[in-house]
Amino acid sequence: MKKLFSILLALTLVTALFVGCGGSDSDESSDSGSTDSNTTDTSDEGSDTTDSTPMVEENEVQEFELVVWEQMEPASQELFDQVAADFMAEYPEITVVRNHYETEDLRTNFQNASLAGEGPSLVYGPSDNIGVFQASGVIQPVTNVLTEEFLAQFDQISMDVTKLGGEYYMVPEINGNQIAMVYNKDLVPEPPKTWDELVTVAKSFRSNVDDPENATYGFLYNEAEPYWFVGFYNGFGGAVMDENNNPTLNNQAMIDALTFVRDIRQVQGLGMEGMNYDIADSMFKSGNAAIILNGAWSWSSYEDAGMNLGIAKAPVLPSGSTPIFYNATKGYSVPDYVTDDAEIAAIQTFLGYFMNAENNAKFALASSQAPTNMESRQLDEIKTNPLQIVSVDTIEATTGMPIVAEMRGIWDAIRPELEAVLNAGKDPAEAAAAMQDAAEEFIAEIRAE
Repeated sequence: MKKLFSILLALTLVTALFVGCGGSDSDESSDSGSTDSNTTDTSDEGSDTTDSTPMVEENEVQEFELVVWEQMEPASQELFDQVAADFMAEYPEITVVRNHYETEDLRTNFQNASLAGEGPSLVYGPSDNIGVFQASGVIQPVTNVLTEEFLAQFDQISMDVTKLGGEYYMVPEINGNQIAMVYNKDLVPEPPKTWDELVTVAKSFRSNVDDPENATYGFLYNEAEPYWFVGFYNGFGGAVMDENNNPTLNNQAMIDALTFVRDIRQVQGLGMEGMNYDIADSMFKSGNAAIILNGAWSWSSYEDAGMNLGIAKAPVLPSGSTPIFYNATKGYSVPDYVTDDAEIAAIQTFLGYFMNAENNAKFALASSQAPTNMESRQLDEIKTNPLQIVSVDTIEATTGMPIVAEMRGIWDAIRPELEAVLNAGKDPAEAAAAMQDAAEEFIAEIRAE
């Protein structure tokens, strides 16, 4: 661990602002457990991306094991390991280790590890983690580690999503994370424009629902997940917080949204009890579901499965407006305990490689999201890609997801009441009032009031 080498990664910076798109995990939020850690292997297959590696400071890099804790979709995990192998072949002094966690597990495990001053060198996840991590003091501004010149490569809209109190707390890798209507063109040649049209189309594909192996459904989605639900709430005129980050959940918009999602199964006869992300995803891929709602992170996997894929904005609701889902960024944050020069040098080298134009484009394509590196957006593989084009179109119907710490209280307040309405017959008005009370209590705890 004594061997030192000096590296200088330099490149002409692209300084013109490229205005990009606009989120469960999540961001899709998930209660799934974490998986086992993966250690990437070195590879002799080189990469020609080095010449466009973004500028970072000149630092001495010691032999170092750089651990990344991440919440990535499967396609991005696989790509990460490939890029890491190329990276380690070029920089053998740095070993990259990737540990995967689902959203909730990443948040909890990282905060617990940070209290002990232990954990990864970098944490990768959705931008809504920033508020919680910043409030608890477990991450630091990325300008403590990276130069302003390095950060100037990324479009300002993506950077602003990572900003709290005048400081940037993430290097955004991708922007989007929006949910849209995804349909099988072999079954549904043209997407329904209104909810009534969707109901008519979906019912025509519903059959054999008492025979799980042969059942087909016209419409499925992740019904109990707040990241999906809030799109309906926004579409009925709601907003989860006011300008002072206080919860605004007990209102007619919430009652209307809860009634609407309850009636998808109970009145409209669509979907199935207990439908979740995995059910909707797997049945759509197998051709047993015609239409689903899913996020941009999933779209490339459907193309890879050979599906005749269609993507469009969600249909107009009975209220006359479309669902307004969130958009968000995902990227890398630096733990507060990272102060060692050798570790900082390894981080700079890693991000300089992983976030260069070519690699940033690869991760954007793998996740069907917009790249944040402005040079990436000028590459042909981005400008001509159908999923990139449709991502721009669907993101126009979204709104930026708040990243303040109070959002944790919002999610935790919505989830149990939403499930109670869907599965236990709770009255939507009672659930809305209970949500508000819970959110106020959770946020008071977050604020230490």
